[in-house]
Amino acid sequence: MMQRLLRSPLLRNLAAVTSGTAAAQVIVLAFSPLITRIYTPETFGIQGVFLGVVSICAPIAALRYPMAIVVADSEAEVRDLVRLCIYLAGIVSGIVALLLLGFREPFAILMGIGELGLLVWFLPVALFFTALQDIMDFRAARYGVFRLIGFVAVAQSFLTNLARILGGLVTPAAIVLVAVSALAPFMQAVLLRIGIGKHLRTMPSSTSPSGMNLLKAHSDFPLYRMPTDVLNAASQSVPVILLAALFSPVAAGLYTLTRSVLNLPSNLIGNAMGNVLYVRFAELAREGKALAPLLLKTTAALSALAPAIVGAAWFSPAIFAFVFGEEWREAGYYARWMSLWIAMMIINVPVTRSIPVIGRQNLLLGFNLLLLIVRSLSILSAYSLSGSALTAIVWFSVSSSIMIALSILAFTWCVVDFDRKRKEIANG
Repeated sequence: MMQRLLRSPLLRNLAAVTSGTAAAQVIVLAFSPLITRIYTPETFGIQGVFLGVVSICAPIAALRYPMAIVVADSEAEVRDLVRLCIYLAGIVSGIVALLLLGFREPFAILMGIGELGLLVWFLPVALFFTALQDIMDFRAARYGVFRLIGFVAVAQSFLTNLARILGGLVTPAAIVLVAVSALAPFMQAVLLRIGIGKHLRTMPSSTSPSGMNLLKAHSDFPLYRMPTDVLNAASQSVPVILLAALFSPVAAGLYTLTRSVLNLPSNLIGNAMGNVLYVRFAELAREGKALAPLLLKTTAALSALAPAIVGAAWFSPAIFAFVFGEEWREAGYYARWMSLWIAMMIINVPVTRSIPVIGRQNLLLGFNLLLLIVRSLSILSAYSLSGSALTAIVWFSVSSSIMIALSILAFTWCVVDFDRKRKEIANG
C-alpha cells in the first residue's frame, strides 16, 4: 500500500510543486524582516490597495480562458487558446489604459483607490503581465512539468524580494513596491516559457476549432468562472480597500502584512496543490471515473491542518513584534482572527478546483456574489458600530469562515451528485 502510494503520479506532482513553493515561501519569510524595516505600514498599505485592485481586475484580462488550456482536446487547440488569451489581454489592458487617460480621477474614486494617485498607471501593465503568467502557469500544468513550476516559484520569489530591498535602499517609497509587484508576473511568465520550450517543440501537429468556435466551446469560463473569480478577489480585497478608505492606509498596511504572512500556507497549498488537483480532476472526468473519492480524501487531509494554523496564530502579536519590528505588533492581533478564514480557504482548495470540471461554475458565481456582500457588510457594520479596525477584521474573518464552511458542504454534495448521475448514465 505504501509503495503504491509513493509511486503515485499525483503524489509525486504534489511533492514537486509544494517543495518548490515551500522554498519560495521560506525566501519570503527570510526577506520580510528586512523589508518591514525599510518600508512603513502606510507604504505597505498603498501596495496592498494596488494588489487588491489587480487581483479584482486580473480575471477580466483574458476572461479566464487560460484555464481552458488544461482541458483542451489537442495541442493545436492549446496553441490557439494561448494566442486568443494574449489578444484578449492586450485589448483589455489597452481599454484600461484609455479609461485611465480620460477618467483617472473618477475611476480612482469609484474603485476607492484614491491613495494610489499616479501609481494607478501601473494597473494596465500589471494586468497584461498577470494574464501572461496565467497562460504559462496553466500550460506548464497541462504538460505536467511540476518540478519546473516549483523551481520558477523559488527564482521569482528571490528576485522579487531582492528587488524590493535594493529599491527600498535607494528610495523606500510606495512606487518601488508597486512597480516590483506589477513586473513580477512577467518574470514568472518568461521563466516558465523558457522551461517548457522543449515541450512546445515536440508536440505533434493537429487541427483545432476556429477562433469563434473556441470562444463558444469554452464559454463557461468567461460566463461563469471570470465573474466568479472577480467576485472572489473582490471579497478578499474588500478589507484592504475599505480599511484604507474608512480607517487609514496604516490599518491597510497592517492587514496587508498579516495576509501575506498567513497566506504562506494558503499559497503553498492553493497554488501548488490546487493546480495539480485541477489537472487530476480533469483526467478523472475524461476517463469516466468518480471525482468524489479524491475530493473527500484531500479535503479531510487539509482539514487536519486547521488546528495547527489557528493555534500558532495565537502567538502572533509577540512574533510579529520580534520579527518585523514593534510597529507591526498590532498586525499580530489581526492574525489571530484572520487565521480562521485562512484555514477555511486551505480546506476549500479541492472543492473549488473540482467545480469547473463538473460544470457548476454558475453556482460558484452565485456563492461568491453572496460572499462579497456578507464580507462588505461585516466591515461596514463594524465601522459604523465600533469604529475599530480590529473589530472589522474580527467580523470579516468570522463571517468569511462560516460562509466558506457552508460552501464546502454544498459543493461537495454537487460533486457526489455529478458522480451519481454519470454512473446512472453509464449503467443505462
